[in-house]
Amino acid sequence: MARRGPVLWLTLCGVLLVAGIFAVTAMAVGEFRERTLVNRERELEKTVQLIARHFDQQFEDSDVVAADLIGQMNLPEITSPEMFRERMSGAAANQMLRSKVSSVSYLGDIAIYDADGELINWSRGQPLPKINISSRAYFQTLKSDPMSEPVLLESVRSFIIGKWTTVVARRLNGTDGTFFGAMVRRIDPDSYQNYFASVALAEGTAIALFDREGKMLARYPHVEELIGRSFRDAPLMRKVLTKGGQHTLRVKGPVDLEERLGSAASLKHFPLVIVATNTTAAALADWRQQTGFMVTTAALSAAVIALILYLIIRQINRQNREAQERIEAERLRLDTALNNMSQGLILYDANGYIVTCNRRYADMFGLSHDVIKPGCHVLEAMRHRKERGAFEGDVEEFYAEVMRVVTEGTVSTRTHQLPNGRAFQVINTPLAQGGVATIEDITDRRNLEQERDRNHTFLREIIDHIPSQITVKDAQSRQYLLVNRIAEEVFNETGETIVGRTATDILPAPDADIVKRDDDALLQSPDRLLLREQSWERRTGGQRHTISKRIGIRDKAGEPRYIINVIEDVTERRRDHEKIAHMAHYDALTDLPNRTLFREQIERELEKVATGAQFALLYIDVDEFKGINDSLGHHVGDELLKAIATRLRGCLKKGDLIARLGGDEFAVIQTGIQSSADVLSFVTRIYEAIRQPYHCLGHQLSTDASIGIALAPQDGADLDQLVKNADLAMYGAKAGGRRTHRFFEPEMDASAKARLTMEQDLRHALVNGGFEIHYQPLVDLRSGAVTGCEALLRWRHPERGMVSPAEFIPIAEDTGLINELGDWVLRMACNEAATWPAHIRVAVNVSPVQLKSDTLALRIASALAASGLDPRRLELEITEAVLIRDDEAALSILHQLRSIGVRIALDDFGTGYSSLSYLKRFPFDKIKIDRCFVADIAETSGAPVIVQAVVNIAAASSMTTVAEGVETEAQREMLRNLGCTEMQGYLFSAPKPAAEVRKLFGKGDAAPVAAVA
Repeated sequence: MARRGPVLWLTLCGVLLVAGIFAVTAMAVGEFRERTLVNRERELEKTVQLIARHFDQQFEDSDVVAADLIGQMNLPEITSPEMFRERMSGAAANQMLRSKVSSVSYLGDIAIYDADGELINWSRGQPLPKINISSRAYFQTLKSDPMSEPVLLESVRSFIIGKWTTVVARRLNGTDGTFFGAMVRRIDPDSYQNYFASVALAEGTAIALFDREGKMLARYPHVEELIGRSFRDAPLMRKVLTKGGQHTLRVKGPVDLEERLGSAASLKHFPLVIVATNTTAAALADWRQQTGFMVTTAALSAAVIALILYLIIRQINRQNREAQERIEAERLRLDTALNNMSQGLILYDANGYIVTCNRRYADMFGLSHDVIKPGCHVLEAMRHRKERGAFEGDVEEFYAEVMRVVTEGTVSTRTHQLPNGRAFQVINTPLAQGGVATIEDITDRRNLEQERDRNHTFLREIIDHIPSQITVKDAQSRQYLLVNRIAEEVFNETGETIVGRTATDILPAPDADIVKRDDDALLQSPDRLLLREQSWERRTGGQRHTISKRIGIRDKAGEPRYIINVIEDVTERRRDHEKIAHMAHYDALTDLPNRTLFREQIERELEKVATGAQFALLYIDVDEFKGINDSLGHHVGDELLKAIATRLRGCLKKGDLIARLGGDEFAVIQTGIQSSADVLSFVTRIYEAIRQPYHCLGHQLSTDASIGIALAPQDGADLDQLVKNADLAMYGAKAGGRRTHRFFEPEMDASAKARLTMEQDLRHALVNGGFEIHYQPLVDLRSGAVTGCEALLRWRHPERGMVSPAEFIPIAEDTGLINELGDWVLRMACNEAATWPAHIRVAVNVSPVQLKSDTLALRIASALAASGLDPRRLELEITEAVLIRDDEAALSILHQLRSIGVRIALDDFGTGYSSLSYLKRFPFDKIKIDRCFVADIAETSGAPVIVQAVVNIAAASSMTTVAEGVETEAQREMLRNLGCTEMQGYLFSAPKPAAEVRKLFGKGDAAPVAAVA
């Protein structure tokens, strides 16, 4: 660190010097920039002042010309509008006008209009064009308001030249105040544009003329689409129109959106405004050249300073490197000596930091050489040893003891035993400034000492830890020589009291006879091995089942010497097998037979059918069980299922069988029936039992069931066919409104097959692209413009043609295919909408099944990102059914979607339940009024009142409304009068493919507007 000090300080000083150079340069550059902008603003102010004075002078001249011309008309001599028209429409009047038009060349033609606004003469040659200005605001004011100003100005699109211009209109009255007509002269914008071009300062400069309403009359450089456009809300224009006089601002240009310097002033004698602007980039052209020079100079200065510092630092580093090499050579010689020691050595200072250590120390304990090195603290080294399993005990306590010994100046010796069995002797010797520790591996020596003890207890430990009962007896005297811990527990005695006694001394006589007989049988067997399985009463009580294995051990002469008996208690194993067998055939919750045992019983009953017997198979599904389970919890649901099972079991007669198939489904085999009347009587008893109230964990519940019935052999003599038909009948009962029963009918099988076929076709269409998306426009009821399109899924089946969504969407929802299908529609609609104009949205319907997915928001965000579509252009349409089924979960997912930025529309509003409460809990962007309210809206049947109420609700919550199914002009007019925002229906367009619906965007923005205006 000391060697690095000078280098560090030199580097810091160099950095500060370079930073100072650049800081001063940056301050100078900023000051020069501001000075340049102020100079350019002054130039603009002078330019505006010059132009304003020029135009004021010209307009004063035009007033003189106009007064002279009116004097030549001799208006006091004219007594009526008819006389005025006759005198002013002649050739003499035309010559008079033509003589005056050239005196002020920057103004356009002079035109004379009679009291009806008809053009009767002008400063051009004949014939006159057919022009009437009676619709002009300035003409109506002059004619109807004698007290108004005699001279009015108005910016209009000229009937003569077809461009935006400002006209100067003067009232022509008789001596009695009779309105004869008006003299109008327009301001020629081209002449002003040419004048602006002559005084434009530099590149990037723009000069424009505006009227007092903020409309642009002329501009240089000329941009035709800007002429006539209002810039009243532009910051500079707003300030001039509000406060008058001359003002200068730095603003963002409303035309090209570039940063500009602008100056504006209003004329003193004429209601016009002159605005001159210059882009900030053009104004700073010279400043950029100066800045480049200054930055280059600063960079060169910094480079020179950096080079000098580099040379100095390199010299210092070279000297440090040479000194380091000398020290390293000495250290290597010391390391060589230390690393060749047979003992581990570690030298530490008075603060506990390692001064040096040899490799033998690290290798002894398997330590990392990257950790155990000079500079490492003894505490850190001991912690590392503990991490590697080379030390047991408290690290801090050990370190404190070592340092205490060093402080006292005494030599200490201790032995460390590692978990892996290795032992080390550590000798700590204090030094003047610390201490030194030597470590010797004494593992082999200690192992020899411990081997004797381990061999002595080895056999006993093995026997005691075998989980079976083990006894060793003398083959001649039958006395016990050795028993393990398990045997002690079985005999309920200790090993000391058992050894030396026989079975007759310990066991009851019957048990002792069995032991003696088995021992004799073992000694007589040729292979000296005997296996027995037997049951007996334990002395401590309880029936036990055991498997004993007797082994005979011979001595060197071949005579029996020992009898080893290994007895394994298999009582729990047998109980487990019995329990497993029961669980394999019975339901764990209700203890009813399960599906496996139930199918076996059906097989047995089907064998009886061949002898003329009949039986009924009933599938019972508990209605609305999921709602109870979800709302009150699974523990309440389980209690309800057990109660239902008990009641169903009580309805059976001898020979019948009930089973739980899983979830809330039960099945019953009713045997010995004669006709369907027997089954109906049985079903009646089941309903009477199930419909009684239940009391489950403090909750009073009621429920019902849907029952499907198949009769054997009428509905099937095969197990799988019969089960399938009963299942179909149950689904028929559920489809019939639940809480009822259905007997199997062949039509159910046909319907199921048709449904399966459609499901397979749906999967095939998903893989092979059999779906299409058509788009139906949504039209603004006020402007008539297309504001969006709803994406509608269409399936073109290769054999059936177009399949209605009402047929395949429910199947897609039941099978879960709706998620994959919905993702495809979302991706395709987003990709298509990304190519539409930016103001047109796309609406996609979201199924209730999709809205249950926790990943819906993530998949929508992925589709938006892949297509590049602005989330605000995507609308997701949901139905009230989503909120009715699981409103809390649905509202949570809707809030996730809202956080992405997409819009949420409530479809089919008013056809569900509790709509108003959902509008309070979630701020929908749009409400779609169902077509059932639109169909008869033009009649007096009450639908207009409903629609008006929906519109009022939406308006109060800042929501828009869309009317579906608009097919007549009367419906559209009624909806527009009621305040509905948008419409959708065949009146404007049927759903169309993407290529065709694009053509409606232009049509929807133009033709419908004309129809409304």
